[in-house]
Amino acid sequence: MLTERHFKIEKELIGEVWQTSQIYENMLVLADEIGSRFAGTPSEKQAQKYLVNKLKEYGYENARASPFNYNGWKRGSVTLKMTAPVERKFDAISLAMSPGGTVEADVINLGTGSPEEFEAVKPEDVKGKIVLCSSATSPTGKRVHRRTKYGYAVKYGAVGFIFMNHNPGQLAPTGSLRPSYRMGGEIPGIGVSLETGSLMLRLAKGKPVKAKFTDKSKVIPDSKSANIVAELPGRIDEWIVVGGHYDGHDIAQGAMDNLSGTAVTLELARVLKPYEGMFKRGIRFICFGCEEIGVTGSTCYVADHLDQMENIAMMVNLELGGLAFKEGMKHAAFTVYQPPEMMEWLEEFLNEVAYPTSIHTGMSAASDHWPFVMQGVPAIYMHEEPSMRQLVQGRGWGHTTADCMDKVDPRNLQEGAMLMARLLLRMATQRKKIAKHTPLKKILGYLEKSGMKKTLEIQLKWHPDSPR
Repeated sequence: MLTERHFKIEKELIGEVWQTSQIYENMLVLADEIGSRFAGTPSEKQAQKYLVNKLKEYGYENARASPFNYNGWKRGSVTLKMTAPVERKFDAISLAMSPGGTVEADVINLGTGSPEEFEAVKPEDVKGKIVLCSSATSPTGKRVHRRTKYGYAVKYGAVGFIFMNHNPGQLAPTGSLRPSYRMGGEIPGIGVSLETGSLMLRLAKGKPVKAKFTDKSKVIPDSKSANIVAELPGRIDEWIVVGGHYDGHDIAQGAMDNLSGTAVTLELARVLKPYEGMFKRGIRFICFGCEEIGVTGSTCYVADHLDQMENIAMMVNLELGGLAFKEGMKHAAFTVYQPPEMMEWLEEFLNEVAYPTSIHTGMSAASDHWPFVMQGVPAIYMHEEPSMRQLVQGRGWGHTTADCMDKVDPRNLQEGAMLMARLLLRMATQRKKIAKHTPLKKILGYLEKSGMKKTLEIQLKWHPDSPR
C-alpha cells in the first residue's frame, strides 16, 4: 500500500497523463516528420537527437546517447521471377540482415516453416533449394519466429528464403534474419505478400516451382548506433529499468512497433521527474536502438554495463504495438519472465489499483528484456490483453508498410501510461526488495527443458557465457 504522501502523488500522475497530449504529440513528430528511425538511416540520427533534447526539456540533464557498435545493414532493391513451370515477375522486398545476392533454384514450400514441418522432410530435400514459408501460426497452434524459420533453412542447406505474409492486403513483410550484434545473414532472404505467394503456388498447378531473385541489400560491419538513456536517481544505488525500442523498420513509420513504447517511456519520464528525490530506488529510462535487427541495442547495453546488473531491481519492457492499435479499446496486461514470484506482486498491485486484467508467465528472446533476463535480472512485460486477433493475425500490420500513425489510438497508450506510472511508483518506493535475481544455472535449466535452447541455437542466439 502507498503512504498518504505517495497516494497523493499517484493522483497527480494520473491527472497529468490524462490531461495532456504529450504521447500523441511526440509520436506525430517522430513518425510523420522524422520517419522510421531504422538503424543506419538519417531518421535514426534525427530521432536520437530528438529524444535526448526532449528528455532534457523534461529536466533530465543526464539524458544522453550511449553508443554501441554492430553489424549494420542497407536495404537494396529486389527482383523476383518465377521461371517454371511458367514465367512471371513479382514484387518483393528484402528481409533485414539479408546479405544480398542472386539465387536461382527450385522452390520447396514448407508451409508455416515450423520446426515440425522442417523435421518432416530430409535435409537433402531442402539443400540447394529456395525455402518458401508463411508467417502463419504453425499446425500445432504455435507462433514461430521468422528467425527460427530462416535458421532451419540455413541449417538444411537452402540457398534462398522467401517469407510470405499470411495476412491479406498486398503487404510484403520485412523483419530480421540474424542478430546484428553478431552477424548478418548467410543466404539471401526476401518477403512477399500473401497474394503474391499464393499466386505463385496456384500458377504452378501442382508442378515443381523454380524461381530466381536478386537482392541488392548489403551487410555493413562496424556500424554505430546508440541507446538513449536518462536517469531519475533514488536514495540508494538500486535501479528500475523501463523502456522499449525506438527503431522501426525502414519501410514504414513503425508507429505501433515500437514508437508507441518509446512515446510511453518519454511520458513516464516526464510525469515522474517532478518527484525526484522522493523515491527509494532510481528509475532508468532507456529507449533502445536496433531492436528490429536482433535485439541489438539492449544486448549491447547489457554487455557494456555488466557491472551494473546486480543493482537493477527490475526490467520493465514496453513493446506496446498491440496496445497502440485503435480497433476497440485495448487494455494493458502483463507477462512475467522471472522470477515467478512477480505474479503475486502484480496480482496485489492490480487488486490495489482496481484494474482487472490478465497476468501470464512465459519466456521470449525477441525483445529488449531478453539480455537482462540472461543476467538474472527480474523482468516483466506490459502489453495488450491477449485476444483471438493476436493468435490469428500475429503481428498484423507490424513489419509492413501499413504500420503508420493512422492505426494508433493515443487513448489506449494514455491508459497504459497511467497504469505503468502507478506501478513504477510502487516499485520505486517499496521498502522491501522487489524480487530476487535468478541464477544462470536455473535459467539454463528452464531454457533446455522448455525447448528454447534448441530454438536459440537455430537462431544463433545461444551464447549463455557471453551477453553478445
